[in-house]
Amino acid sequence: MAIAASTIPFLLAACAPPGPRPAYSRESGTWVSFQTDDYSWTSPAETGRPGSGAAPELRTVAESYLRTPYRYGGKSRKGMDCSGFVQQVFEEAYKLRLPRSSAAMARYGKDVDKEDLQPGDLVFFKTFRISHVGIYMGDGYFIHSQSGIGVTYTKLESPYFNTHYAEAKRVVN
Repeated sequence: MAIAASTIPFLLAACAPPGPRPAYSRESGTWVSFQTDDYSWTSPAETGRPGSGAAPELRTVAESYLRTPYRYGGKSRKGMDCSGFVQQVFEEAYKLRLPRSSAAMARYGKDVDKEDLQPGDLVFFKTFRISHVGIYMGDGYFIHSQSGIGVTYTKLESPYFNTHYAEAKRVVN
């Protein structure tokens, strides 16, 4: 399968692959919505799932962006990419200015082992290099802006993100 040269920069720059898409069901003979419990536009606490622990101001700001569409290079409610989302949340919640790209954010803060994650820690994912960032919110969930989905909660152990997990950083004590 050949990939057009113009597509390569997008593949390298996008914030993680698009999430669940409709799939054709041979059984029903039609397209069906493919949604897993790994993605949610609703706070885990609102759906009865765990998700407590994040500082109230961080949680309030981050969740105010749920359902904001994904837009490469964006940093507003009209659309934002992963690093724009993280940067905006930390500016609003803590008046902390983080670098603009996920790769630059990965060089900022204190290293954290995956087993020691705390709400507010930044979680990074990579394909060839660091290419995606989100905010760990507690109880195995992180919030991020993902291509094709926008701002959503996702399980850290979901298949794609578990496989591509790279590291975590603590930027606020």
